[in-house]
Amino acid sequence: MRNVIIPTLNEEENIEPLIHSIFQHLGSEEVNVIIVDDNSSDNTHSIVEKLTDEYANLAMIVRIHEKGLGGAVREGVSHVSSGPIVVMDADFSHHPRYLPMIFDKLDAGYDVVVGSRHTEGGAIIGWSGDRIAMSLIATRLVAMLFRVNTTDPMSGLMGCKSAQLLETGFQSHGFKFLLELLVRNPNLKVTDVPIVFQDRVHGSSKLGSQTIMQFLALVFSLLFARKPKHDGLRRQANGRN
Repeated sequence: MRNVIIPTLNEEENIEPLIHSIFQHLGSEEVNVIIVDDNSSDNTHSIVEKLTDEYANLAMIVRIHEKGLGGAVREGVSHVSSGPIVVMDADFSHHPRYLPMIFDKLDAGYDVVVGSRHTEGGAIIGWSGDRIAMSLIATRLVAMLFRVNTTDPMSGLMGCKSAQLLETGFQSHGFKFLLELLVRNPNLKVTDVPIVFQDRVHGSSKLGSQTIMQFLALVFSLLFARKPKHDGLRRQANGRN
């Protein structure tokens, strides 16, 4: 069974069409969709609950006290029994049409598949020039400091071969868990698939100065972190699929 984890916070305008699109592209019998919501104050909860009557493989987890993308991903993973996992945003910046390609790459033997905006065929639509420049600077900084086998270590769309790797491969609760996963586990087999990233049409962006500070703090911590035993982690990850 394939699995899609979608962290949410106040996504009432996006979540219903996104869920319909995911099941359209992957088939309602072939995928589990897990919504991990950080206690939204809008109608996200009621919309997802209504859709669970239509889709038997749709579930929602509400976190009352915890916050942060990395923690939401680990919470969602704890409810996965088997199969590869894709993590994506809820605002249609990551279109579900890319999901079959990512899962196919995972089925082909890759440990991690990154939806890349910066590889050939990728693009960003709807961002200001300053925001694009900020993303490229962050990406180049990471490339200079760390050995990562992707053109877009800052991406929010990624697939992983096993739940074990996502459970134990990173520690951060913030947005850039993929970067930490790749830095701490450099022996993973990684590939990119090109995506066109479309900035959200509905709702408000979660990016702010706090996110930038979290990124810088993560980079600093990774520079001095003691890395885990990569080979052992990979053997565990490949043993659970």
